[in-house]
Order: sequence, then C-alpha cells, then structure tokens
Amino acid sequence: MKKEFGKTCLHSVIPALLIAVVVALLNPGRQPLIGFTAAFLLGWLGAFLIIQACIKLQCTRQIGWVTGISFAVRFLVGVFLFISLPIYGYDEAPPRAGYLYLDAYQRDTDAWRLADSGDSLALAFEDEFHTDQYGGLLSLSGAIYRYLSPDAHRPLLVLILTAFFTSIGLPFFWKAVDQRWGEKTAGVCAWLYALYPESIILGASQMREPILIGLSAIAFWGVIAWKYGRKRALAALVLSMLGLAFISVKAGASMMLALGIWFWIENALPAIRPSWRLVGSILLLAAVLCGVYLYWDWLVDSARWDLYLMEASSGRVQFELEFIGGKYRTPFIVGYGMAQPVLPAAIVYPGIPITRAVAIFRSIGWYMLAPLLISGIIMVWTKQRKEDRRVLVFFFLLVIAWTLLSSARAGGDQWDNPRYRSIFLVWTVLLAGWAWVETGRKHSPWLWRLAALELIYIGYFLHWYISRYQGLMIHMRFWRMVFLLGAYALVIIGGGIIFDLVYNKVRKLR
Repeated sequence: MKKEFGKTCLHSVIPALLIAVVVALLNPGRQPLIGFTAAFLLGWLGAFLIIQACIKLQCTRQIGWVTGISFAVRFLVGVFLFISLPIYGYDEAPPRAGYLYLDAYQRDTDAWRLADSGDSLALAFEDEFHTDQYGGLLSLSGAIYRYLSPDAHRPLLVLILTAFFTSIGLPFFWKAVDQRWGEKTAGVCAWLYALYPESIILGASQMREPILIGLSAIAFWGVIAWKYGRKRALAALVLSMLGLAFISVKAGASMMLALGIWFWIENALPAIRPSWRLVGSILLLAAVLCGVYLYWDWLVDSARWDLYLMEASSGRVQFELEFIGGKYRTPFIVGYGMAQPVLPAAIVYPGIPITRAVAIFRSIGWYMLAPLLISGIIMVWTKQRKEDRRVLVFFFLLVIAWTLLSSARAGGDQWDNPRYRSIFLVWTVLLAGWAWVETGRKHSPWLWRLAALELIYIGYFLHWYISRYQGLMIHMRFWRMVFLLGAYALVIIGGGIIFDLVYNKVRKLR
C-alpha cells in the first residue's frame, strides 16, 4: 500500500513540473517562482488524484492514457488560446486578456479583484459580484489567487482546475458504463467524453461547466456503484451533489432531480413490491412538478429575455420571423438554437481565422453526435430487457428535454446554447456510445440513413450561406429550401421505415 502510494506521488511529479514550467514562462507575474510553485502544487494534486482514481477503480491502461490525454488536451488548448487570442483575436477586452468567453473574463477578473482586496471570500455569494450569480467558482478562483498567487493574476492556474475536474470524472464514468453496459460501450464512451469538442473548449476556459461535467460523472458512478458497495456510492453521491450545488444551484438541482429519478428506476424499482412502485412513481412525479413550479417564472422570464436578444441581434432572424409571423417566433428560435453551433454558417461566415476554427471545431462535434442520438432513440425500443429499455428511454427523454430547455433558455445563442446543453454531457455521451455499439452489433442501417440526411442538410445550407455571404451561387429562398429538405427527410425516414417493415415481414415468411 505504501509502495503504491509512493509510486503515485512520484508519477505525479513529472506532469506537475511540465505544467509549472508552462505557467512560469507564460504567466510569470511579478515573481515567477510563486507562479511556478502554485502551478506545481495544483498540477501535482490534480495528477495524484487522477492516478489514484484510476487505480482504485481498476481502470485499464488504455483508460489511464485516455484520462491523461483528456487533461493534457484541455490544458494545452487553454494555453494556446491564452497565447493566440491577444494576437489573433478580436480587438475586445476578453480576447486581449486571453479569454474566449466573456463570462469567464468577467468572473475571473472579479475573482482576482476579490482576492487582491483582502475582503472575505464569502462576498462572492453576495450581489456585489453579479458576474457569478451562484458565487461558487468565483470564490474558488479567488481562493486560488489569494493563497497561491498573491503577487499577480494568473488565469492559467484556473485552467488547471477546469481541466482537472473534467478529467477526474472520466475514470468514474468509464467504470460505471463498464459495469452496466459492458466494456465495448465503456471504451467508446470514454473516448467521446475525452474528445468531445464542446467539452474541450469549455475545459480550456475558466468556466463552471467543466466542473459540473466532472462532478456529474462521479455522481453517475455513484448510482451504478450502489449495487456493489453502498458506503463508497453514498460518499460519491453526497460529495458530488454538494459540489454541484456549490458551483451552480439551478444546474445542480436539475441534475440531482435527474439522478434521483434514475436512482429510483435503477436501484429501488426492481427491488420493491408492485404496490409500492405506484406510490414511489407518484412521489417522483410530485417532485418533478414541484421543481417545475419553483423555477417556472425564472425560466419563462429568462427565456423571453434571451429570445428577445437573439431576435434583436440578428437581422436574418428578424427577416424570417416577419415572413412566418409572430406566433411561430418561439418555436423557430428554439429550433434554430438546437442546431447551434451551425456547421455551414461556421464554415462560410466571414470572420477572423481563430474564431472560425473554434466555431467549426465545436460544430463538427455536435453534428457528429446528433445522428447517433436520433438513431439511438429508434433502436432503444428493440432492447429485450425491460430494465435496460426503461433506463435508456428515461435517458433519451432527459437529454431531449434538457436540449429543448437549453435552447429556450439561451434563445438560440451560438455560445450559451451549446454550453448549457453540455451540462448533461455524461448522459448524452452514454447514449451516443451505446448507439454506436448497438449499430455495429445489430447492423442497423438507421445511423447511416440519418448521417446521409444530415449531409444533404449540410450541403443545402452550405450552398445557402455561400450564396448569401459570398454571392457565388444562385440564392435559394430560405423557406423553399426548408420544404425541400422536409421532403428529403420524409423520403429517407419514411422510406426506411417502409423498407424495414417489408424486409422483416418477408424474412419471417421465409
């Protein structure tokens, strides 16, 4: 035991030294040695906890490497953006300071101001600092600056934190999927979790979402591990839920509700009498309705404001809304938000190279995930075991509801919409990984049909954006193109259903 502990301590030194050198060179402050020491301590602690998690969860060597890659990619992308945005980014305050997100810039600047002021860090939870409505990340960043970097503001230190939290969740997530859905699905899900573009960009920024993703992955393991050891599972659930509430009360409450329903379906429902199942289901429904009631006014007001901002900031959206009429305003913007970040627009829209590259990178991730999710919805009904089907149906309903909610809350915004959606990344990635494995196992054609339909959509919208911004092709009217694409969808999806029905009937007759 002592030998294993000593090895972990020693192995953690190398990545910590590399991180410390990078911070000391790029973010030296007035006293580079302080920056080096702070980065070394954070890097060593992060590497130590990640290695220990992999050992305790009996991860394979491959998953250990995937976890290390997850951390390295996020930290290095964050460093790249920190260096390149002030040179190649827009001439605005956040890029000049090395931040990709305005929220990250404002909150991190306030964290340094609070740390340097000498005031209590509890002020982060008061209204004075409106840049973090919850105060958790603001106070945590302020503590890092005050106690580890008192001489200068070093944003790269918080990048170590965000990259760590996303990565520490990976071995827990892999272990849970491995125990519940098998080694093959777990391997695919681990790679998707590590390399999903939106998660990488968020983990490379001073944002709260990477912390929420990592903590949700630990809680995810806690629900599965309940069958194998209740003490460890309870500790994981309690600690992760406290962390979620500390970082974001509203997101944490939503995730706790989702975890509670899943815990009921996964662990409680199969073990109780049929007569008590109805009582439990009614109580869970009451909890959901209570949550909706408590947050309904806030959600509606926020959604209205963001929908207004989206409409006011886009001349194209205003033009199309005039054409379709005001009564379709909300469905149009919500649907537009679900397509964000829009890949054809990211490719064609004029802008500086670095922001276009980020937009294309984020878009590719979502457009690769979407066909997997939709094909998974189709395939889930073919699962034979009632327990599996029940859990997967709940997950699909959860992801669909959260995607719609994120789109309504963010008003179709290309930045806020995807990052709100990513809070439930663990469930999204699980469904995508499961759909990929099931497609191969059952030789289902639905993924490839939907991928072909998506390519047609991308091609048409690419043509539309090129004709709009570059004037190189004949411009097709927007709604004519929409109706044409609807016809393609009807042919491919309807034709696929008819073909499958006929094929299955003929095979049974034979």
